[in-house]
Amino acid sequence: MSSGDATVFSNLFSSISVGEKTLSNRAALVATVTNYARANRITERWIDFLVERARGGTGMVITEVIAVDPDARAQGSTVTGYDDDNIEGFQRAARETQEAGARLLGQLWHPGRQQLWLPGASPKGVSDQPDAYSWTVPHVMTEPELERVVEAYVKVAERLHQCGFDGVELHGAHGYLITQVLSPWSNTRNDRYGGSTERRAKFVRDIAEGIRKRCGKDFILGIKLPGDEGVVGGIDVEEASRITSHLAETGNFDYFAYNQGNFSLSLEQHVPDVYFSPGHFIDLHKQIRPYAKGVPVMAVGRINTPELAERILAEGYADFVGMSRALIADAAFMAKAGLGRSSEIRPSVFDNQSWGEIHVGKPLEEPQNPRLGLKGDADWTPEPASKPLKVVVVGSGPSGLEAAWVAAARGHRVTLLSAGSAIGGHFRDEAGLPDRREFSLLLDHYRMLLERHGVDLRLSTRVSAEDVQALEPDHVVLATGAKQRRPEGVEDSGAAISGQHAMAMLSEGTGPAGREGVVAVYDHDHSAATYALVDELAKTASRIMLLTPRTYLARTVNYCSAIGVHRRLYAAGVEIIHAATVERFEAKSLVWTNPYTGVQSSAEGVDLFVYSTLRRADDTLAAPLRNAGIEVSLIGDCMSPRNQIGAIHEGHAVGNAL
Repeated sequence: MSSGDATVFSNLFSSISVGEKTLSNRAALVATVTNYARANRITERWIDFLVERARGGTGMVITEVIAVDPDARAQGSTVTGYDDDNIEGFQRAARETQEAGARLLGQLWHPGRQQLWLPGASPKGVSDQPDAYSWTVPHVMTEPELERVVEAYVKVAERLHQCGFDGVELHGAHGYLITQVLSPWSNTRNDRYGGSTERRAKFVRDIAEGIRKRCGKDFILGIKLPGDEGVVGGIDVEEASRITSHLAETGNFDYFAYNQGNFSLSLEQHVPDVYFSPGHFIDLHKQIRPYAKGVPVMAVGRINTPELAERILAEGYADFVGMSRALIADAAFMAKAGLGRSSEIRPSVFDNQSWGEIHVGKPLEEPQNPRLGLKGDADWTPEPASKPLKVVVVGSGPSGLEAAWVAAARGHRVTLLSAGSAIGGHFRDEAGLPDRREFSLLLDHYRMLLERHGVDLRLSTRVSAEDVQALEPDHVVLATGAKQRRPEGVEDSGAAISGQHAMAMLSEGTGPAGREGVVAVYDHDHSAATYALVDELAKTASRIMLLTPRTYLARTVNYCSAIGVHRRLYAAGVEIIHAATVERFEAKSLVWTNPYTGVQSSAEGVDLFVYSTLRRADDTLAAPLRNAGIEVSLIGDCMSPRNQIGAIHEGHAVGNAL
């Protein structure tokens, strides 16, 4: 891709010197945990994830965390940098990423006291303060032990240099070991590694000096630091500026990157979700940047479009931009922007489902990108079908939309039937809520794909099995979703409605009757959509109660976003009632039972009861169509009520299988 292809984004597509090496553009893939490694060994998919972002036009690619010593080996999916068995994988990753046009850096990491995953491991820290997330109390490392860890960082950097990497990044953010040493919140030592800013910075300064001596000046050395830890007594903007200034004066660092939060409740800021604005923390980066003394600064945090990236660079917020979720959703983000095809970039909706997967130890998956981490991710197109079929897709939720465009792209004649007046199904209703309107970007993307591949879209079309048969399809794909179950004992009246119905009304700007009075929401779903609905109802209710049979909330919401869920609920004064199984609701009287004790409680004068319950698949068309001899596939919630990942990935698979 030539720079002439990217005149609209002239800053984003300009080269930049980082240390003694040059990046072809100003975009970087920030370190992104994938959990693709196995038994601490590099795998094909671990490498392909990096290479595909390079093939997609990203100028610099940073690996996920690489453990620097055995105490940093968090789990089997953590690549160990000190292990000889990974040398060949490192060499191949460097070679293939560079051949694809990007610089490759390895992120060096030690979790310190946040050794949360490996059974039997002894967490190592710099003070005896417990970890804010797990409350584990670490072994306090002595000065000689810290010196050994310094040497471990240097040795792994030297190994990556020998394997052909362009550089390394020290992970000094998010409350891991380097942050624990740098922060006055977590470092209470009174030896040469504690006290003043300079003494707390000695640990990382020693690491950098050792890497420079072993790897030379043409090896990029960057560091990710906290811009603001988000805790009283921790690293704030002023302290981050002092640390940056001190480290810049050493001459050993080639760039500084900044991220927010640590493993306290401020972890919500680590991966800012849809409730944060795009580029939420760029003002913070701009404040710190002058203290870098000319060393390039990378802006990180919810950068979602080439337009925003260009603005950050043009207006002096940073020298280059780091992205993760945008590049997870579309590996070709930069290539499309450079070719004037920004409108074709597959959007990330920043709901953090992908972060939720890796946080519980699963391999990284992204709802919008079923090809994630596979060869060809950056330029994948569906294989042409051997025999074109006449395909009818019933239902235009995310699963139906994915199946329809993929099947059409393969050459099938596809008719998509939607009961709604616009595509999206229940997902569109969620996207209609004020705080979640960014979700509509995904529907805009799907509409573009439907039009491009010639899908015959028929809106406001409710069909029977006979109607579908009349279209004479060779194959029918049912994506008719699922409906929430009315709890037993709940009256069938306008005062008791499903969460899906309430959300649809609110997204249309009407809203259910009674929402200005006493509102009770029965949460048997624990999804982000349910809490978005509660947020909206709380704006007008005189009193709002949230009841759940569980002893906790947000079971299906990733941990970072769940922090925001709780913060908003408590701030809105929502009365949260745990361990509550609803028995009946009639004539404004609500009765529930504690499932552990059998004790009943009640509330009178409830004007609106909203039940967000477990869903029942709407697959009623399947049997009559199959009885008529038509091949039928069920996808998404119609197959089994799940989340976006299951829905879209299943639609993708069926579209490719036809």
